Parts: sequence; C-alpha cells; structure tokens
Amino acid sequence: MEVKVLYFGMIAEATDRKEELISLESGSNVGQLENLLKDKYENLQHLSFKVAIDKEISSSNTLLTSNNEIALLPPFSGG
Repeated sequence: MEVKVLYFGMIAEATDRKEELISLESGSNVGQLENLLKDKYENLQHLSFKVAIDKEISSSNTLLTSNNEIALLPPFSGG
C-alpha cells in the first residue's frame, strides 16, 4: 500500500520535503513507518516528533491504511 506522509516544521527541514508517498506492506503500523523514515532520513533519528493519523496523535502500534492522512509533527511549545 502507499500512504501520503506530510512533514511539518523541523521535520520538513530534516527531510527536505513537505510531503511524499511511502510504500508499506499491508498491515504496517506507525512504529514500522517511523523506523522506515528514520532509516531513510538519518536526520530524523535525533529529532523528537509525534505521528498524527487523521489529525489525531497515534501510538506506535496503530495500524495504517492507504486512506489515512499521516503527519509528522515537531514538539509543541506551550502557551
């Protein structure tokens, strides 16, 4: 399956892109996507970020489907 991944803030800077299509095996989860992206973009290994699926922060065991909107979000500062 292919999923569309959106990058924001310092994550977009680290990957040098704002979005891309990523190919994953059916039944993949957020943790597997994170590992794939950290292997592809070495700069991500040292950054903290959250993964949102359909505009909700998700855990690493959340299953992905090709219909999901996936966003990598940098840490939020309070206020």
